[in-house]
Amino acid sequence: MTERIVVEGASKHYGAVSVFEDLDLSIRDGETVCILGPSGCGKTTLLRAMHGLIDLDGGHILVDGTPVSHPRRNVAMVFQHFGLMPWKRVHENVAYGIELAALPPDEVKERVRRFIAMVGLEGFERHYPYQLSGGMQQRVGLARALALEPDVLLMDEPFGSLDAQTREILQDELLQIYQRGSSDAAGRKAPPAMVFITHSIEESIALGDRIVVLSARPAIVREILAVDIPRPRTVASVIAHPRFIELRDRCWRLLRERAA
Repeated sequence: MTERIVVEGASKHYGAVSVFEDLDLSIRDGETVCILGPSGCGKTTLLRAMHGLIDLDGGHILVDGTPVSHPRRNVAMVFQHFGLMPWKRVHENVAYGIELAALPPDEVKERVRRFIAMVGLEGFERHYPYQLSGGMQQRVGLARALALEPDVLLMDEPFGSLDAQTREILQDELLQIYQRGSSDAAGRKAPPAMVFITHSIEESIALGDRIVVLSARPAIVREILAVDIPRPRTVASVIAHPRFIELRDRCWRLLRERAA
């Protein structure tokens, strides 16, 4: 697989505080990489730098071989706190990004319909965000990102604020969406490369092809673990797999140890 994202020597500082130093990382086309680390180690900062929302103080990030300097159309981001516009209805929120991309109206309408159905929100197209539960709001944010049909999907702890039951449901739904591709059968498209920020070891094992474990600030890469649990997966099947305990224990040890 080709490398979709390459991070080389990335460093970021806020005044005298060094968030991360000399990070090297690559994300291959079509894989999911979960980034796991303690609070304050710069996971969200790194993700925002991948999207071009903030600048690095050292090193660089490449997407498709081109340095990242601003957000681009083939990269979509799902935020932790939904990021919905409260004055827009569900179908308008989902349509927002693809309308900015100046797609033809018929294609906008078709994509909105398709991705609202994909995330299970048919019948709620004309609801406002305040009329939806937290899990439903996060589905809207996911549909808006997927409707762009991005090559890269950046996920900033999208399920972190949800209750445990809703979180597991959405994890399973994301697995299903990812494993069947993001387009319909007539124009099937490979799933995007996905970078998923999380504090949850279990979530990182369930969703990831690889797990990048960062140290405390200033963050360095402690270890990159391959999740050798076959797909298709569900959360329940992952937890029941013999490798789950080994991977979970290894992640716990890495997070608890101080970086050399």
